[in-house]
This record gives sequence, structure tokens and C-alpha cells, in this order.
Amino acid sequence: MLQILVTKHGIPENIYCDRHTILINTKDGELTNFGHMCEDLGINIISVNTPQAKGKVEKWNNTIQNRLINDIKRYNIKSIDELNKFFNDYYCNYLNQKYAYEPKEEDSVFVPLDNIDLSNILCIRDKRTILNGNTISWNNNYYQILDKDNSIKQLYKGTEIEVYENVLTKVVRVKYHNIFYDTKQLEGHRQDPVKKEQMRIDNQKQLEQVLRERDERLKARAKRS
Repeated sequence: MLQILVTKHGIPENIYCDRHTILINTKDGELTNFGHMCEDLGINIISVNTPQAKGKVEKWNNTIQNRLINDIKRYNIKSIDELNKFFNDYYCNYLNQKYAYEPKEEDSVFVPLDNIDLSNILCIRDKRTILNGNTISWNNNYYQILDKDNSIKQLYKGTEIEVYENVLTKVVRVKYHNIFYDTKQLEGHRQDPVKKEQMRIDNQKQLEQVLRERDERLKARAKRS
């Protein structure tokens, strides 16, 4: 969603949000992955404790949530992938045309994205140490760090580096002394495909469960009428 926002409109000065743990780490005050993305883009996160403080957003979200389940059935959406494509390609524009209103001032306060490279910003990031064979472990896979000439980057075992995995492309890169390096995944150390497929099945089941519950509520309402 952040990628769509900054690509279409530019970089906002602030994001006004609740204290969801994706946005705000309430335990130790450290930045979340999303917080790091905003920091890299120069976006200030302003959090509030109550939904009443951002009433227009809550009302807007409630409108979408009430309409979306019916429109999923109306447009015969059958999977998560279909829903994402439908929402981004059509539904956002449809909702904006139906409910949005023109701002009082014509000038945009969004900063143009220009030539900012999002590939090293919209990332899940964490620290790792170099293992034997100049490798790192990341999400049940092993990677070697590549130097600028695609040779193996030689680092001492135990050296601490930062790993960046792009949330959109899943490309894994490494940051060492403020320089980004590409990586090469080692064959034979891949994520269990059974677990990956099970996650996809679970997501599909969740969507189907929501649709079933909605149908049951509509039937119960019809009987009462």
C-alpha cells in the first residue's frame, strides 16, 4: 500500500495512524520494519490511542468493509490473487469516484518520488552474522554475498551485516558498511514447498470462511424480515 501511495502521489510528510504493532513498536520503542521504510522516505509517523481521533478514516474503512464482501460475491472473486488485482486495478478508482471529494487547496503537499530507488527501502530487514563459507542464513535458506564483479564477497566469519528482503520482489540483498551487495541463494537449501503451499491454502480458507459467515448473516436477516 505504501508503494502504491508514493508511486501515484509522492511522499507524504506524515502518516496519521493508530498504534498497531506493524506501525509502532510499543514494547521497546524500536522502529518496526514499516517504521524503517518511513524513516528512509522521510515520513513522520503520528500515532493516536483512540480511533475517535481519526473519525473520517474509521468511517471510510467501515464503508469499504461493509461493501467489499458483497462486491466480492457480485464480481465473482474466487481467490486472494484475484481480489488483490480487482481491488488495485478497479475498486480503488471506483470508491474514489463515488465517495472522494476535491481538497480545498489545489497544490499537493506530497514530495515527488523522483529517482528514489524503492528496492532497498520497501524491505524487511534484520541483522545476521557471516557463517562458514561466506554464507548467511535467512528464512530457512542459505545465501552467499556477491561482490560488484559477481565474485563471492570475502568476509570474516562472525561479521555482522544487515539483510534486506524486498517485500514485493522477495529479492534478498545485504548491507555492509553502507554498501548494498547482491546475494546468491545456495541450491539445496530452499524453503519447504509443502509449508509454502499450506500457507496459500490457509489464506484461501480464510477468505471462504468470511464469505460463508456473510451468507449466513444475510439469510438470518432475511428470515427475521
